[in-house]
Amino acid sequence: MAEGDRGASSNTEGERRFKIRLKLLDRESGESRLCTLDEAKTWDWGDPETWRMIGGWQITSFQQLLKILYLKMEKGIEEVEIVEAPRFTMLAGG
Repeated sequence: MAEGDRGASSNTEGERRFKIRLKLLDRESGESRLCTLDEAKTWDWGDPETWRMIGGWQITSFQQLLKILYLKMEKGIEEVEIVEAPRFTMLAGG
């Protein structure tokens, strides 16, 4: 769920409250945009042909995304970029 014009994302999973901006970068088109956790939850996480990565780590589930976001928030990071692309472009380097 978005808060304000800054695109801050927040969601409650268990007792954790997430407040971090998610920037989604489409590697094929080069376009980036802010997204919410609610949107990320609806992504097809079972599709092996679409890869999502944060800082070199492949994210394969919504729960894994939440764990990484929580670790980033603990370090004081306010924005995380998720790179999304077809599997073959990630393996081929571009």
